[in-house]
Amino acid sequence: MMMITNQRGIAFCICLASLFAFAGCGGGGSAASPGAKTSANVTSTKPKPGKASSGETTSSVVKVDADGRKWLGDIPVDVFFDDPLAVVADSAKVAPTTPMAAADTPATTTTETPAPATTAATGGSGNHWKDLISIDQLQSETKRIRNHLTVALQSGGTYNGHYKELQVDGAVLAAIANIVAAYPESVTWKPNAKFIRDYGLQLNESSKALGKEAYEKSQAASEKVLAVLDGNAPSDDNIAPQRPFGEVASRAGVMKRIEKASEWMRSNIATEGKFKSELEQIQNEATIIATLGTVVTDESYESAGEDDYKGWAKNLIDGAREAAQSTQDQAFPKFQSAINKINKACQDCHASYGNG
Repeated sequence: MMMITNQRGIAFCICLASLFAFAGCGGGGSAASPGAKTSANVTSTKPKPGKASSGETTSSVVKVDADGRKWLGDIPVDVFFDDPLAVVADSAKVAPTTPMAAADTPATTTTETPAPATTAATGGSGNHWKDLISIDQLQSETKRIRNHLTVALQSGGTYNGHYKELQVDGAVLAAIANIVAAYPESVTWKPNAKFIRDYGLQLNESSKALGKEAYEKSQAASEKVLAVLDGNAPSDDNIAPQRPFGEVASRAGVMKRIEKASEWMRSNIATEGKFKSELEQIQNEATIIATLGTVVTDESYESAGEDDYKGWAKNLIDGAREAAQSTQDQAFPKFQSAINKINKACQDCHASYGNG
């Protein structure tokens, strides 16, 4: 059976109409199709009964040309379907068409809203800290403090000999805890960083005096710090999730750590040979200066919004980063220039703001 198309369906309807009109009018035979050869014009409208012999017409309106093709008037019989009703009913055979989109329907566009940068209340975004210091360097400084706590708190006597250093340890621990809490990478104690932060503050405050009471309070704070670092979080959780640097990390203690790093580089790295033999330690100390220098620019500290303060802090941070970069370049002159910039920034700042 031939595949149905819209044109064939229309042709079928026209042919039926022509057939009925032809039979009803009773008119004479029509002229043969141009170029067709007919044997005679047939005037009878009724078909003769019985089987037609070869070459004869089977209906008074059907003609057969010399080539054996049958014609109904001017229309060849073979344009009709063998079972037109079945073909019309078979809608599944109609070739599907692809509808065109409406011209006035605007295209749908999707605009992605970028996720906001994560800025912790502790000051600065995680990626900002990552640009300054690696997670390994943060871990290394934490380990240094831990080892020092073990030595300095062995007894009341050792406490009295190290109590000022313990103040620095407490302040730096609190600052590191705030940084780790915002850092994009993780350490084992990151979920409990708020405890390290507050216990560091306790250590800084308890170690400001000599004597048994101060020693015992400092020892208690140290033991809590070590327990959290070992993965033992306190069951009593009444500690605020976030606190600003200026509230927990003593600026005087943080600046003492910066001063210690600067003094070590200035006193110990006096020759190019020494410089090249201490590249890793220089990089670590310079990185600590840049990181803690950034900590004290947090606006939670008094005067941190003043232009002079910000200018000196920027010079300190820039000098520290240049010192760290000099180890990558193995350029001793660059290191010397960076150390001079760090020293000048510290002197200018202390001349106006003191040591705290």
